[in-house]
Amino acid sequence: MSVFNIINYKFVVILTVLGICTIDIKLLFKVDYSLLVTFIGFFIFIGNISQINTIKLFMRNILNSGQRTYIWSIILSQVISNVPATMLISGFSKCGKELLLAVNVGGMGTIIASLASVISYKIYTKEYEGEGNNYLKIFTLYNLLGLIIFIPIIFLFIK
Repeated sequence: MSVFNIINYKFVVILTVLGICTIDIKLLFKVDYSLLVTFIGFFIFIGNISQINTIKLFMRNILNSGQRTYIWSIILSQVISNVPATMLISGFSKCGKELLLAVNVGGMGTIIASLASVISYKIYTKEYEGEGNNYLKIFTLYNLLGLIIFIPIIFLFIK
């Protein structure tokens, strides 16, 4: 409801905190605040760079077709993650279908491509100490293979 501006986000935050306190206040101590700050940092970064005139001009020039939106969305997803890439690109491209397809495909690849992958990595390394490097190798191999397979398949549906 907050995303669609039906309910003010401040009310939703207060309601959520009150709900957590009512159900189980211990949950507030289980939150991964460093990851939360990372998410917030990405969104602040995206908001700030999207206001720079040079970036605006560059983004408008590279996102002038569905195919270019698709390719650049995948590339940016690998570097800044798919959700922040969506936020950044959506302000400069009118190719919503291509953007949606690209950031979903772009969630594969590097571990940063999807912040959900970062979460799963943190959970895995907490459970299996010392196995982080092995996890990253296997994760990256399978995700890059998925990316290589899906990029051209989805590209066929783009004009």
